[in-house]
Amino acid sequence: MLKITIILCALSAAAAAEQCYNGGWKITAFGTGTGDNAKSSMSIIPAADKDFKKADVQKCKDKELCFQYTVTGTADVKETEKDKDGKETTKTVKGDMSFVTQACMAEATATDKDIETSICTLWQAGLTADFAKQAEFKDTVSNIKATCGKPAKCGDACVAKAHRSSAATLGLGALLLALLRLF
Repeated sequence: MLKITIILCALSAAAAAEQCYNGGWKITAFGTGTGDNAKSSMSIIPAADKDFKKADVQKCKDKELCFQYTVTGTADVKETEKDKDGKETTKTVKGDMSFVTQACMAEATATDKDIETSICTLWQAGLTADFAKQAEFKDTVSNIKATCGKPAKCGDACVAKAHRSSAATLGLGALLLALLRLF
């Protein structure tokens, strides 16, 4: 009985380590301008979009691992300002946004350039469509370009402890009970 409990505990702990915010993302930067003219607009981003969501946690399939990568987006943003006389002027500035995202991928192909290119193509299409749907951005944001970082295995650091499945906790509890039975 003890051997079975120990094996189940080990399997539970291993299963918890393979978790991933599969398809999940968080926004880490959103603003316009560069250098001294840089303005962060992170205050308009909902708090829920600044962190990974527990609902996105999944266990990767067999032969898949969790990979994390960055997505950086740039765009042309029209800004309108009023001078002291109330006259409006419009100028185009660079907009920047950054995301961290995760996906379960086959280790053998996760870092292939074709995978990186296809991921970035999907992100660019998604960002373009999302900005076009939002009334406050559809006429002011254009020329969106996405650049993706190389996916890297994130291991145990993939999923926050608070979001992890309780499988590992149950496994450790079972191990403790088994040890108590011995004494």
